[in-house]
Amino acid sequence: MARACTSRLGESLAQWRGNPYDGAMKAFISNVSPRRAVLDLWRVLGAPSEFRWAGFAGAAIVTGSLFTVMAGQGGRALPPPPKIIYITSWRAGRSDAEIIAGNIAAARKARAEAAEAERRAADIRHMYKVVGAATGLDTEAMAKQADAERAAEARAQAARNKALLERYLPKGAKLIVDPQAPPTATP
Repeated sequence: MARACTSRLGESLAQWRGNPYDGAMKAFISNVSPRRAVLDLWRVLGAPSEFRWAGFAGAAIVTGSLFTVMAGQGGRALPPPPKIIYITSWRAGRSDAEIIAGNIAAARKARAEAAEAERRAADIRHMYKVVGAATGLDTEAMAKQADAERAAEARAQAARNKALLERYLPKGAKLIVDPQAPPTATP
């Protein structure tokens, strides 16, 4: 059987003058037929065997459990797009002082949230430093490098903020600064 199959493949390869892979694929495809596959499956399923029903049960259990696990994992569709909420609670006749006071309050809230996030990040850095020291790493050098990177990022952000102010703030305009803001927050 193997010799006949090999010789048939060799004959079809000999007839093909191009890429040998193409000839092998043509020889393989010529032997594949859906009708022959269905007949072969029917013949295997119909053959008497003492393990036929156990094999069917095992295949059904494995297939069913795989589909059950996949169905339970969610991810059925893309998440819904974010909803746009238009703020309509501002009065049309607000004074400049009210607008400035609202902006200062929002800036204070943003600074408080940023300070809280920095505190959490410092706690996490401390935990990593403890774990690193326990495993024998040079955590002091890593901490110095990370501090330098954070300082460089803060300087770059301050430079970007200053450039934006110079670009968009009209010449001679007075910059309104929160009196409670830390000195580094002012450009």
